[in-house]
Amino acid sequence: MDLREQEYVTVLAKHGNITKAAEELYVSQPTLSIFLKRLEERMGIKLFQYIGKKMVLTQAGELYVKRAKELLIIQNQFLGELSDLVAGYTGRIRIGTHIRRTSFFIPELLVKFEKNYPNIEIICSEISSEEMEKMLLEGELDIIFTNKLVSLDKLNVISIYKDKLLIAISPNNPACKYAVKIKGHEYPWLDLNHVKNNRFIIQDIEQATRTFTNKALAHAKVNPEKIFVIRNMEAASQLAAEEYGVAFTMASYAKYFSYYKPVNFYEVGAPDFFVNICVAYRKDFYLPTYIQDFISLIRKTFV
Repeated sequence: MDLREQEYVTVLAKHGNITKAAEELYVSQPTLSIFLKRLEERMGIKLFQYIGKKMVLTQAGELYVKRAKELLIIQNQFLGELSDLVAGYTGRIRIGTHIRRTSFFIPELLVKFEKNYPNIEIICSEISSEEMEKMLLEGELDIIFTNKLVSLDKLNVISIYKDKLLIAISPNNPACKYAVKIKGHEYPWLDLNHVKNNRFIIQDIEQATRTFTNKALAHAKVNPEKIFVIRNMEAASQLAAEEYGVAFTMASYAKYFSYYKPVNFYEVGAPDFFVNICVAYRKDFYLPTYIQDFISLIRKTFV
């Protein structure tokens, strides 16, 4: 199956720019421009129109891209099934994950996977939970590694591990003495009321960690008076170490935290609250053996 034409148009639609699309497709800009011109001439209709410098789909273009994505999904399923059939295992895995997680597990994972599947290409997109779920549903990704899903009715979900929300706090903070140990929990638990007068260093509203932080604040009935917003959770924990305030992060991030000043981590919110970190893929997606093994390696990485 050769769906190069459909792939070119969908990538053009994604970027709205010839240069960026050509870079992703590894073709020259003139080649892509000539391809689009000839395609539109052959079809007798415009697929794109220019609004300023951006290429925007026409109504015909929207219909084309919708059907092209469906065809590309079918092609990926076919190639996966065919690869299993011939057991030669050539293909690719397009994975979506958060940028902060790539440094924690991707290096070790890829090295192990390549030993068994040297001819499988891995393409990693480091994006937000919302973006990766959208790309997954549209057939632009094969699997995603995430802690936040919306369209559960359209996805198969494989639980990998249970993550916990933590507060990062300087060891010099008087609230540390109120932390209590809970049986079976890795970190002591702290009531947020003991730090309610501190500056709260929190993430942007669209970040998943901010959602979990808001739940913890609601559980403790704490309404922070002083807030500092920052996207980078590593920097947030560093600010906590510098006694600028108290910050929030996830346990999966905290174990990799490194700074020249110490910081204490405690669980917060409802003691039984956890975040399910999972791998998800579309229910209509054929899962080739090599992707199944890739998911198994992800699980082993977090054991």
